[in-house]
Amino acid sequence: MKLRQRILLFFAGSFPVVLGVALLAVYFSMAEYREAEFLQRLKEKTTTTLRLLIDVKQIDLNLLRSLDETTINNLYDEKILLFDSTGQIIYASVDDTAVLFPLDLLQELREGTTEIFYREGAYDVYAHIIEKDGARYYAIGKANDIYGKEKLRFLVWTLVGVFISAVALEALIALYLSRQISQPIVQLTNEVSNKSIHNLSQVQVPHTQDEIASLANSFNNMLARVEQSYSYQKNLIHHISHELKTPIAVLISNIERVLHENEPNQWQESLEFQKSGLMQMSTVITTLLDISKYETGPAPVFTEPVRVDEIIFSCIESLQTINPAARFEVSIHHNVNDAGELTCPGNERMLQIAFLNVLKNAIAYSSNECVQLEIAMSQNCIQVVIDNNGETLTEKEQSGLFTYFFRGQNSFKKGGIGLGLVMVSKIIQLHHGAISYQVTDIGKNRFVITLPQS
Repeated sequence: MKLRQRILLFFAGSFPVVLGVALLAVYFSMAEYREAEFLQRLKEKTTTTLRLLIDVKQIDLNLLRSLDETTINNLYDEKILLFDSTGQIIYASVDDTAVLFPLDLLQELREGTTEIFYREGAYDVYAHIIEKDGARYYAIGKANDIYGKEKLRFLVWTLVGVFISAVALEALIALYLSRQISQPIVQLTNEVSNKSIHNLSQVQVPHTQDEIASLANSFNNMLARVEQSYSYQKNLIHHISHELKTPIAVLISNIERVLHENEPNQWQESLEFQKSGLMQMSTVITTLLDISKYETGPAPVFTEPVRVDEIIFSCIESLQTINPAARFEVSIHHNVNDAGELTCPGNERMLQIAFLNVLKNAIAYSSNECVQLEIAMSQNCIQVVIDNNGETLTEKEQSGLFTYFFRGQNSFKKGGIGLGLVMVSKIIQLHHGAISYQVTDIGKNRFVITLPQS
C-alpha cells in the first residue's frame, strides 16, 4: 500500500472514531446534566409548595392550586403529592395527570429512604423526605421534562451535523496533507530511480527542514561516497596499470637484453635488477591490499602494549641498512620522565609500517637526507615530531596530502604512487590517533603524529 493511501486510511479510520467518541461524551454528559437539573427543579417545586402550605397557615387550598396553575409551565404536565408523617395526603396539584406509584414507595420513605427516583415512560418520578419545623413530610413529584428533552434532541442533531461536517472537512484536509507529504517522497523516489553509475548527480533537497530533507541530504552524502569510491576504483586501476606497466616493461627489456647478450657474468647484475623491480611491484600490491583491508574490514580493537620509541628506532635501523647515507637525529623531550610512558595499545606491525613510511618519505624528500625526530608527551598522548629541510608544500597541496594518489610538486622525479601517507593516516586513525603536516617558522617540513596512551 502506498504511503498516500496509508495516510488517507489512517485519518479516515481514526478521526471519525475519536470525534464520535468525543461527541457521544458531550451528549451523555448533557443528558445526565438535564436529568440532574430537572430533578433539582422538581425537588424545589415540591419543597416550595410544602413551605407555602405550612408557613402560610391562612392560605386557602384553592389559592395554592391557583398558584400551581400560574406556574404549571415551569414543570410540564406535573403532579405533586404531599403527605404528612402518618402517610395521609395533605395536598395534590390541580392537573389530572395520574400518579401511579407502587404502594411500597411511601413505605420506603417512611422507613428512612431519603429519596427515590425512577422513570415511568416519558415521565420522571421523584420521591423524597422533607424535614420542616421538626416534623417529617413526604413528597412525590411527577413531570415530563419536555423542554429539556427538546433541547437534548436539538443537541443531537447539532452534534450529528458537526460530525458530518467535521468528517467531510477532515477528508479534504487528509487528502491535501497526504499529497503534500507524499509529493516530495515521490519526487525523491523518481530521482533516485534514475541514478546509475554514470549519473551520480545530487538529488534536489526540499526547502523544508523535515525528515524528507534529512533523507535527501543523507542520500546525497551516500551518492558522494559512491562517486568517491567509483572514482577511487577508476584511479586505482589507472595508477596500478601505470605503476606496474613500467617496471614490467623494464624487466622484460632487461631479460631480453641478457638473453641476447648471453654473458653469464651479467646474470647476477640482471637478477639483482629484476629483484629490485619485483620488490617495487610487491610493495605497490601490498600497499593497495592493506588499504583495502583496513577500509572494508571491521575496526580492530588493540589491547597489546607497544613501545613507540622502540618501533621508531627499529624503523631507523632498517632504513639505514637500505640507505647508509641517511641520518636521523632523535631527541627525547624533558617532559618524558620514564620510558614506560612511551607505551600505547596497538598493533606493532601496523605502527611499524606507518612510521617506516613517514621516515622513508622524510629521507626521500629531504635535501640532505637528514631527519630530526623529537618524542614528547602531550596531554596523556605520545607525540612524535618529524622534521626535514626539503621543499615544502603549498597550502593547496597540504589539503590533499592524505588523499589517494596525491603527488605534490616536490615529488618530481621521485618514486611512489601517492598511497604511502594514505596508509599512514589510516593506521593512525585505527589507533585513535592523529597525523598532521605543517611548515615550521624556519621553512621545514613537519609531521606530527599523536597516539593516546590508553
